[in-house]
Amino acid sequence: MFREHITGRSDNPFLTLRAKLHDRLGPQGRETIRAKAAQTMFAAQDLTVEKPWAEFQHEGFKFRVRQDGHDLMVELTGEPTLDEALKARDLSHKRDALTSADGRHTIKDEAGTIIGRFTATEAWAEVVQDTKRPLPDFDPSKVRIERHRMSVTQGETSVFYDERLLNRYGDKIVMLERDATAPAGAQVIGGYHGYGDDEWIDVARRVVTRGSW
Repeated sequence: MFREHITGRSDNPFLTLRAKLHDRLGPQGRETIRAKAAQTMFAAQDLTVEKPWAEFQHEGFKFRVRQDGHDLMVELTGEPTLDEALKARDLSHKRDALTSADGRHTIKDEAGTIIGRFTATEAWAEVVQDTKRPLPDFDPSKVRIERHRMSVTQGETSVFYDERLLNRYGDKIVMLERDATAPAGAQVIGGYHGYGDDEWIDVARRVVTRGSW
């Protein structure tokens, strides 16, 4: 019965996540953990009522899983979370909406200097475990920004480095709040503005230092 449920629809068995994992993982992450948990339960040996938990790891995090009726209950255990590990090193990270599809976060030190852009796996190995590689040189003065506004609330931006086009990105156009100042370099039309120069320079930095341009 358990195998029938676990290999059925993607929402069966339901994944019960502890420690606020449900909110932190998102739909794709939850499905990944469900699959990992299912594999772990299939491979588990000698689970008993007294010892119902099986352990597994994913992207530097440790989990344990047990059967709960037709559901799987998963908990985050063991090592600190990536957030906690970075904070302990006076580092901060932020998911960048500009390139969120690649699953990478911008990690900065206490002074606000960008260390790099990493997935959770890369951040754990290269930052937390201090095995990060040196980044290629980057010169902000070589960045050129061209903004394209199709309407008051729609815009795109072309980002060049050393006169080479890196990409043309969709801009995030938002209303300028009352008494607020638009980011430096941002184009304000009808009370709406997009990203400032600093954000686009960071985009160029990520592309150049990742060697993908």
